[in-house]
Amino acid sequence: MGGIVRTGTPGVSLQVILGFLAIGLPEALLGASWPAMGAGVHAPLVAVVGIAAVLAAGSAAAAITAEPVARRFGSGRTVDMGVALTVLALLGFSFAPHYWVLLVFALPYGIGSGMLVVALNAYVAVRSANARITWLHATTAFGALVGHTVLGWIIADGADWRWAYRTIGLVQLALAVVLAAGTRRWRDHLTAAQMAQLGETPYAQGDWRGFRFFNVKIAETPYAQGDWRHDMRRPHVVRTLMAMPAAVAVIVLMFATTSVEQTTMLWASSYMVHAGGMSIHTAGVYANLFFVGLVAGSVVAGVVALKVRDVWMVVGGIAVLLGAVVLMVVPMAGLWRALTAPVLLGVGCAPIAPAVVHATPRLFGAARTPAMIGMQTAAVSLATLVSPVLFAGVERVSGSMHALPWYLLGFTVIALAAYARVVRVARLHARGE
Repeated sequence: MGGIVRTGTPGVSLQVILGFLAIGLPEALLGASWPAMGAGVHAPLVAVVGIAAVLAAGSAAAAITAEPVARRFGSGRTVDMGVALTVLALLGFSFAPHYWVLLVFALPYGIGSGMLVVALNAYVAVRSANARITWLHATTAFGALVGHTVLGWIIADGADWRWAYRTIGLVQLALAVVLAAGTRRWRDHLTAAQMAQLGETPYAQGDWRGFRFFNVKIAETPYAQGDWRHDMRRPHVVRTLMAMPAAVAVIVLMFATTSVEQTTMLWASSYMVHAGGMSIHTAGVYANLFFVGLVAGSVVAGVVALKVRDVWMVVGGIAVLLGAVVLMVVPMAGLWRALTAPVLLGVGCAPIAPAVVHATPRLFGAARTPAMIGMQTAAVSLATLVSPVLFAGVERVSGSMHALPWYLLGFTVIALAAYARVVRVARLHARGE
């Protein structure tokens, strides 16, 4: 997989980092703030599902349609538009007097988030090694940790939840200004070194077999004049993408791992209270360890990725998730389980998405990368909405929060099966079968 490919001017690297930070800052706010927010707008607890549904719908729609937007305006302007929409949404939330106003602003919230994820991941997927992509995802996890922590501090000090959204919104506005100032520094043109890094050669003429993945040939399409926007003159519709070998398996993999991540984010505190006997305050502190594990896991995974291929990053992440779930089930005295399980869940989730992003141009071709990452992001948005709500139904049927580890185990096994399918397709095409 080689080392890190330079993305051009130093300013672009800073722009990319700030873009990934902008993804994370508002990411964990809704679930943590809803008890106070719902009371503030006189909405019942279950009403958060409506906002989450609008967020997910906006994010999925933006993810699927981000390819033509990025092709038309370029990566830099697409990132600018995405951050601007999240600023509008965050500040709109902070002034919303009624629940229906929150629903209105949830739409740009989701659209902006989807545009950011697709534009940034597509940009780095064809330019950077897995280690760098993993560290960029660590920046997103750090942003989520900062946003979650700032929200907790503000509410704990007795301030209104609106000030938390206002504060994060103003920080996001500052990021938007810096990003807009550096828009011209983004370069969608790929250099010869970057093309060589991906193993691109012109002989394949659209054949999807040829990229190198796990040291085997997988997918190859020629760059047209080294510019992925020019090479994407023909839009790649959903049906065409899904017909490609391993495409469905990759989508299922992203859905399953996101289900583990999002369900843990939403239900970890409740699990510790009702299944672990903790107080609400203590459980909230320990549940925050998931974000610590996500950040720490991303940093460590970035170091490991300098020497380890994508396949082992994904397998290693799934193995850690399995270990975390077993730890949640096995009886253990004291607080060791509460200390270690959330951290391990975060560590396990950390390397998977960056490895998939890094492998996307090698699996499906650089020209299809933005559209394919859009499909992956849509799967993530769907999982963000469906999986935590689905667990609410499972918990009600089972009558116990003890069902959480088994629920997480189910999605972890699905992720493992999906990735086994990806590896099998890679090896079959490596042998020309």
